[in-house]
Amino acid sequence: MRRRSFVGGMMTAGVLAGPALAAAGKVRPKVGVIGGGIIGASIAAHLVDAGADVIVFEKNTPASGATQASLAWINPSTVNTHYRDLRLESMAAWVKLDQRLRLGVIWGGSISWTDKPDKEINLNKRIAALRNTAAEPTVLDARQIAEMCPYIAPGETRVGFYLPNDGHIDPVDVTQRLLSYAKMKGAQVIFPCAIESVTMVNGQLKGLKTSKGDFALDQLVVAAGTDTSAVLAMAGFTMGMNSVPGLNVHTKPIPHVTKMVYDFSSALEFKQMPNGEAVVIYVGGPPKLPVHEPVFSKAVTAYPSQELADAHAKSLLSKAAVYWPGLANAVPDKIRVGFRPVPLDGLPVIGAVPGAKGVYVVATHSGVTLAPILGQFAAAEIMGGARPDILAPYRPERFAHAPAKAVEG
Repeated sequence: MRRRSFVGGMMTAGVLAGPALAAAGKVRPKVGVIGGGIIGASIAAHLVDAGADVIVFEKNTPASGATQASLAWINPSTVNTHYRDLRLESMAAWVKLDQRLRLGVIWGGSISWTDKPDKEINLNKRIAALRNTAAEPTVLDARQIAEMCPYIAPGETRVGFYLPNDGHIDPVDVTQRLLSYAKMKGAQVIFPCAIESVTMVNGQLKGLKTSKGDFALDQLVVAAGTDTSAVLAMAGFTMGMNSVPGLNVHTKPIPHVTKMVYDFSSALEFKQMPNGEAVVIYVGGPPKLPVHEPVFSKAVTAYPSQELADAHAKSLLSKAAVYWPGLANAVPDKIRVGFRPVPLDGLPVIGAVPGAKGVYVVATHSGVTLAPILGQFAAAEIMGGARPDILAPYRPERFAHAPAKAVEG
């Protein structure tokens, strides 16, 4: 596996270059990061490397939202070639970050396939977008999938492809490791901590009012997942977001057979961790039936009853067992529900917030894949670095509307 082929040379690993704000003898800027998921943790780790005095504010517990409900698949797969390049840059950053902090990334590759005509069109577009890149796709049929992975029963396959360089992680463990690194270098991580208001004076950030007290800040990074829109509104900026439900089931360990990630028809995704536990997700959540309404009608992170959690897990595992027969008798262990934050056009948002000096936003549904590169770019820009050209399509200005009234004080 040629993981080093990802390296594009846009950023360097390790401690970021020290901009003027972090120079010797200068007062370290105090930067608040709202959100203790994998994006917020990556930003915090890169900010402390760059010389910032960092405080992370988490509403519940670190990695308790979309992060813990993620399959945590690191991949470049998209039909958008510009977005593909950003994802490839982040895969390069993952290799370096993993080497430096020993985060336990599992580089096992992935297989995607479908039996549906509409999904066949999309997968063929993805194959075309990934050709002649470091992703190196190999087109597969059902026989080839079964030969490569004898424990998988692909069934009817209109098209499939293998990506040798994809990886996956334990997202909760990696988030905690990143936050531990940031704390080791002086960051504070405060939770549970609700944000009550963002204090702005004449369009300039002054600080936060929280359930744990008031904090004066020089800069604020909003990486709050599905709460991003609400927090930005406190700073006077309107940006709509979608929340996409997802169901994630971890089983008790079964015999270990694979390091790969499997994606069936962009609906079911599954993998196996080194300890043998299988991880299976519904990409778009369970079917919208009355039994699901208590969970998927609002952004909750815990089931209202064990009975409903068990029903969801049984349904999901039975569907996945059609393609991975080894799951037929698997016993659910952890059943998690989470909502993924998705900007209205489906693409990441990263950059300084228009009309709110000192406020910066990072929001994306591909949090695990993009965490390292967005952490690097955000830290560099916040600490006075240049604006990378690759981020031009992802700036929050594209969502600019008439500003909501900011909280003054």
